[in-house]
Amino acid sequence: MKTYRFGPFLLDPAQGILSAGPHEIPLGGKAFDTLVFLVENAGHVVSKAELIDRVWPDSHVGENNLAQHISLVRKTLAACDPKTEYVQTMARRGYRFAAAVETIDNVETATLHEPPQTRYARSGTVNIAYQVIGHGSIDDPIDLVFVMGWVSHLEMFWAEPSFARFLKKLSGFARLIVFDKRGTGLSDRVPLSQLPSLEARMDDVRAVMAAAGSRRAVLMGVSEGGPLTALFAATYPQLVKGVIMIGAYARRLWAPDYPWGPTAEQREAFIEALERDWGGPLGIEERAPSRANDPDFRRWWALPAHGR
Repeated sequence: MKTYRFGPFLLDPAQGILSAGPHEIPLGGKAFDTLVFLVENAGHVVSKAELIDRVWPDSHVGENNLAQHISLVRKTLAACDPKTEYVQTMARRGYRFAAAVETIDNVETATLHEPPQTRYARSGTVNIAYQVIGHGSIDDPIDLVFVMGWVSHLEMFWAEPSFARFLKKLSGFARLIVFDKRGTGLSDRVPLSQLPSLEARMDDVRAVMAAAGSRRAVLMGVSEGGPLTALFAATYPQLVKGVIMIGAYARRLWAPDYPWGPTAEQREAFIEALERDWGGPLGIEERAPSRANDPDFRRWWALPAHGR
């Protein structure tokens, strides 16, 4: 599915995202579908019947309902660009999207998300790579520290359009701070004999926050980043506004009161798979099943392994 650019807007039907510059514009549901159909037929008159058949294919919807969604589309676009009339009403005929629309292919879409500048924070003797994206809301500024799991690569984040859009979406309401943990991505390597403890990783988070000028932040942890953010919040409550966990866990192995955890045998099998298949799209079927058969996404999934 194509991505479309018109005026200051970028419309991505596949991801369900309408954006203007770095900011995502809230427009969902049938109003978003209405805009997509109008943009796809830009310059042509679309009848009310065609719009209703496309947006509500299995429902009986009246013209008043359609008019309400058209009004919402107009108000949403006018909030960012009030001087341009994007949707014209054609008397007794329907509607026409009047603005010039540029179609963007997948390659160009990827270049819309160039990596921000990578900086380095000093944590003890180790250099921690980090990036700061966006400025957040002016009325209610929030710093959001994104703590990845056990492997990441800051520059590779931006090579996959869907992940780049995810980061841009976060930066639309918060000043987003992302970093590579020590030993991963663009941060310094560490000897196998000195693998970091949670306490050392907490020092890295504090160093990144200090370097980014963040006095207090919401921490969002993915996978093993979840327990790290919980420990950080309990240890340094004065630095933490809140904690968000994605795919995290309370413990790593099975126990009678934690039956969904993997057994020791299952963990050992996973470690053996790491040694055998490192450098490929390891674990993609379990962690990203909807994209597991996408060749480009499989290549991107494997890239951070080569960046360690």
